[in-house]
Amino acid sequence: WVKQYLNVPTLFGTTENAVYNQLFAAFIAYVLLRWLYDQTKKQTNVSLSFISFVRRFFSGQLPLDWKSGMAAALFEYAQIYGRRMSNFG
Repeated sequence: WVKQYLNVPTLFGTTENAVYNQLFAAFIAYVLLRWLYDQTKKQTNVSLSFISFVRRFFSGQLPLDWKSGMAAALFEYAQIYGRRMSNFG
């Protein structure tokens, strides 16, 4: 599972702690992206696979429907949990 989903092509340190920290950071990024994908998928009608979502997200080429779905999902999260979010996007 780690090799398939957490792509870590270069390690920035050689100690055991450095490797664990880098894998932990990759895991956090994966969980956040997966959560954002799952929440946005509910808001949109355009179908994208998770890997396509990640590629388009990082290249800035998400369809407008997905961008507005992300904004709606994040706004809904902020409303539910009482968090203030600055304007984005």
